[in-house]
Amino acid sequence: MARTPLTLLALAICAGPVETRAQFDAQQQQAQCELRHIGDTRSQLAISWISTACNRIAIDGGFLDESNRRYYGCLLQSLPGAQSDAAANAIISACRTANPL
Repeated sequence: MARTPLTLLALAICAGPVETRAQFDAQQQQAQCELRHIGDTRSQLAISWISTACNRIAIDGGFLDESNRRYYGCLLQSLPGAQSDAAANAIISACRTANPL
């Protein structure tokens, strides 16, 4: 069955947005970052902030100023392995104090 340009347009609209290569690469970078940093972390708060930091660096990295970059780097360096939300809160607070946004 031959597809007309109108049929192809309808198929493209129904299929939804196509991810660009850059979006896919950024998502891969974020996933790799999360895999590297989450490890044996048990605190849900720490896992959430690790994911956020990976997202900011992988997806928004080109738009971050130096203080933001240092803050998220501090989180990625210090949160892995956090066993409780209380420990994660203390780490997040220390990173914020050391690297004001």
